[in-house]
Amino acid sequence: MTKTLYKILARLPMTWLYALSTGGAWLLQHVFRYRRKDVEQNLAQAFPDWSPAKLKATRSNFYQNLCDTAIEIIAGSQQPLTFFEQRLNVVNPDLLLDLSQQGQQSVFVMLAHQGNWEWMLHRAAALYEMPMAFVYKRLHSEAADEFSLKARQRFGASAIEMRDTARNIIRQRRTPRLIYMLADQSPGLRERVHVTTFLNRDTAFFSGAATLARATGFPVAFARCRRKQRGYFEIELVEITRDPASVEESWILERYAELTEAAIRACPDDWLWSNRRWKHQALTASAIENSSSPDTDNQSNPES
Repeated sequence: MTKTLYKILARLPMTWLYALSTGGAWLLQHVFRYRRKDVEQNLAQAFPDWSPAKLKATRSNFYQNLCDTAIEIIAGSQQPLTFFEQRLNVVNPDLLLDLSQQGQQSVFVMLAHQGNWEWMLHRAAALYEMPMAFVYKRLHSEAADEFSLKARQRFGASAIEMRDTARNIIRQRRTPRLIYMLADQSPGLRERVHVTTFLNRDTAFFSGAATLARATGFPVAFARCRRKQRGYFEIELVEITRDPASVEESWILERYAELTEAAIRACPDDWLWSNRRWKHQALTASAIENSSSPDTDNQSNPES
């Protein structure tokens, strides 16, 4: 049933889909109240100086963008590459060519849940000749997970399940690829994390991307996506480091957090505020405690 609905929606004109999205956003916010407490709390924590009216307006804009993104992802599953070329403008595409030495080495491209992170993959497929891979976390809905994987892979990108990331990247380290990683999700309880201040809160980030970058020597970039209007986006690439071995893991992750927060503050309506980003605060507190422990410091630095 769900798969059939996706297929039907994907064939509707974009104008019809956006009309459905407008109604869906109102229902999601006011009737179903989808994660509304989480959204309101996250916004209030991030922007304590904002007026109630501004917080309310941003909340409403978020729900509209959330529904628009969902509709766009469904519609994108049936669109040709030319569709994405017309709708996503990459300001500085040559940066990835430079970091990859014209396609001779892999690059980690770190993303955030902002703009349309799914369409970004398709735009890259139209822009670069290098093979692409993306790290993904399985969705709870089997039908949604299957649909999402097929949509992402339709232009040749390969999928790397999160738990297999290190194994896959090390085994294929001699195959130049653009490796896309959404790195602003809440890490699991067993993940290695780095904690920093993000949107006015102590926040844990996956250490994996930085660890793998240092292990492989692959350069790291950040891609920010800004919604210019319905269905149209601007992507800007930012170099994090072209020599990860020369910096600490923590520096890479701090730089990613800094760039992500700057992108969110520039376009707060675009970020995924419903994400339960801070649900594992006990994990965050434990990571802070361990990082300040002399014993932990000695274990993590064999030369100390």
